Formats: sequence, C-alpha cells, structure tokens
Amino acid sequence: MFANLLPFRRRSSSQAEAGFVRDVKVRRPMGRSRRSEWWIVVGWVLIGFKTWGTFWLVEHYDMPFNPWWIVLPTYAAAVVCTWVYWRRN
Repeated sequence: MFANLLPFRRRSSSQAEAGFVRDVKVRRPMGRSRRSEWWIVVGWVLIGFKTWGTFWLVEHYDMPFNPWWIVLPTYAAAVVCTWVYWRRN
C-alpha cells in the first residue's frame, strides 16, 4: 500500500479507526464426512492399481527407466492430500 504523501485530503481519525478489525468470530470446524473418507479410500485403491500396473508395464516392456519415478510422486501427492484432510480439524 502506498502512503498518501499529498498534504491535502487527510483522513479524520474516525475514518482511520474504521479500517481496523473490531470483531473476530470463530466458527466450529466442520466434522469429517463419510463420503470424503470413502473417496480417499477409493483413491488409495486406484493408486495401488496404478502402482501395480506401472511396475508390470515397465518390467513387461523392458522400459529404460525405474518405475519409482512415476510411483513416488503419486504417493507423495496422495500422502499430502490425505494428511491435509486428517489434520484440518
């Protein structure tokens, strides 16, 4: 925010006070949802199938890279998403 360096157009003290926070209301966090937890479990099952398929395809077609290059980022993202869901409350 830029300071108003012009000498005219000064705010009155009541206008300056209006910019400050006067009240904060804290809401109760939402409870866990069975539907969300079901989708998390479905996602982990799909990640398991993807992992199995990736290892099988790399071995079967003799691809010149390690399958962990595909599996580890998937696991890392899933762990972060699951951790954020469980820690949000």
